[in-house]
Amino acid sequence: MATYPTWTAGQRITAALLLAAQPATYYKAATTSRSSTTTLADDPDLTVTLDASATYTIEMVLSYAAVTAGGFKTAWNASAGVTSVNRSVQGPGSAAADASADNISMRSGVHNYTTAISYGTRNNGGNQLVAVERALVATDTTGGTVTLQWAQTASSATATLLSGSSYMTVTRIA
Repeated sequence: MATYPTWTAGQRITAALLLAAQPATYYKAATTSRSSTTTLADDPDLTVTLDASATYTIEMVLSYAAVTAGGFKTAWNASAGVTSVNRSVQGPGSAAADASADNISMRSGVHNYTTAISYGTRNNGGNQLVAVERALVATDTTGGTVTLQWAQTASSATATLLSGSSYMTVTRIA
């Protein structure tokens, strides 16, 4: 991840300093599938290590596909050095299952990092939906990590997919 620069009066602005101030984006290299499991597990791609004594905004855009029998749920795994505790979520309501995605009720709420949030489906293993999760994250003097965890809401042999088009943007703001 880019290092947050310290700006001082009269400092020469260089390309390296400007690059260090840019948000970092992490994306899934390929689609990950999970079947027959309701146990939340770390995603292999959507994880970030955070500097000590810093504040960040984190946004995850999650493209997923699931049948209603399996569903899709998320939580965040935040290490001990992460001191903020809430994330906001927006996406299809947990009971949503409209195949055409034209009439899906949405959810919007604020939850603890570790709270499992279930999202609705299009009741099709290949038709995708999107959920967006955001947080303002602070760290103590040890720093920490934040990782997306996900699983099926109910165990199903039909795989739930987290698409390779999913990503996480991390911006250090202090």
